[in-house]
Amino acid sequence: MSTFLIYTKTTTNKMTQSSSNSSFEYRSIGSLFDVKATIQGDKITFEKASLFNLEALPFLGRSGLNNGVVDYVKADLSKINPGKVITVALDGSTGATFYQHHPFCSGQNIWILIPKTDIISVFDQYVAIYLVASIRKAVASYSYNLSLTKTRLLKVDILVPVINEIEVDVQAMRDCVTSLRNAELIDHIPEDRLVD
Repeated sequence: MSTFLIYTKTTTNKMTQSSSNSSFEYRSIGSLFDVKATIQGDKITFEKASLFNLEALPFLGRSGLNNGVVDYVKADLSKINPGKVITVALDGSTGATFYQHHPFCSGQNIWILIPKTDIISVFDQYVAIYLVASIRKAVASYSYNLSLTKTRLLKVDILVPVINEIEVDVQAMRDCVTSLRNAELIDHIPEDRLVD
């Protein structure tokens, strides 16, 4: 991860020099996102399913590994969270931040970050990966002893390229991520979790 952040810093410096309309500022998570609790349930109330079951959904726990996925469950229509969002674990693996491309089910204390469309005009997987890296860096000091609450999460500042006092420069974020080695693999995330 540190290599990614160092590379991001280097790329960011290049972008700042080449883009006359963009500068970098710290913005709070609360100013960039609507922060909402996931529709949650206890893992024991879900029926487990095979990873290879096309109907199964990922179940997110507060893990810092495997994109937060701790199991696969049969879909309970009343407890499905939408995909194409960023999730943050408030405890367990405190601050574990991931981009969830597909719909999922969730345990407790996982929050969804939904971009404010007047500030982040385009939200795709490239922009999400940039923001995930920025959020992970910003919440690294939180732990079991200094927990990450919703109030604290809203106040966390992350470094983003900006066009003006309101709008974030999503093209600069996309350029940063697409300049990384193997970034083209991001284009191959299937819309369905499993492809038959």
